[in-house]
Amino acid sequence: MEIEELKTIWQQYDLKLNKLEKLNKKLVLETLSKKPRRKLNFLKFQSIYGLIVVPIILITVFYPYLKIENIDLRLIIGCILTLIVVSYLYYFLFKCFTTLKRIDLGADTIIESVRKVNGYKAIINSNQKHKWITYPVLFAGVILIGWKGFTFDIKTIFFMAVIFVFTFLWGIKHNKIHQNRIDRLEKEILELNDYKE
Repeated sequence: MEIEELKTIWQQYDLKLNKLEKLNKKLVLETLSKKPRRKLNFLKFQSIYGLIVVPIILITVFYPYLKIENIDLRLIIGCILTLIVVSYLYYFLFKCFTTLKRIDLGADTIIESVRKVNGYKAIINSNQKHKWITYPVLFAGVILIGWKGFTFDIKTIFFMAVIFVFTFLWGIKHNKIHQNRIDRLEKEILELNDYKE
C-alpha cells in the first residue's frame, strides 16, 4: 500500500512539475517576444508614417511652384517623373506594411515568422536595387518642377550635386541600418524557438 501511495504522490508531483514547466516556458516566451513585437510595431509605424508624410512634404515643398503661370513642359515632365516615383514609393511602403502585418509571433511558428521576416527583407533589398533608378528620376523631377526658382550658376550646380550625392549616400547608409534591424529581429525570433511548444 505504501508503494502505491508513493507512486500516486509521485505522479501528482510529476503533473504539477510539468504544468509549472509549461507555465514557465509560456512566461519566458511572452517576456522574450516583447522586444521583437516592439520592433515589428516600429517597422509598421515607419511604413504608415511614410505613407502619410510623403504627400505632406511634397505639397509643402512644391506648392509655391505649382501656379498657373509656371506651367510649361518642364513642370509637367517634372510632375510626371515625381508622381511615378511617389507611386512606386507608396506601393513599396504599402507592401512593407502588409507583409509586416501578417507576422504574428503568437500564432505563427518560429519558422513561419522567420520566413515572413525574410519576405520583408527581400522587399527591402528589391527597393535598394530600384533606388539606383528611382532616386535620380525623383531628383530630376524635383529640379524640373522648381526649374524657374533656380538660377543655374556654378555655385547652384555644385550645391545640387553635393545634395544629390549626400542624400543618396545617406539613403544607402539608412538602408544598411534598416537591414541590421531586420537581422536582429530575425535573430530574436529564432531565440524564441527554445520556448515554443
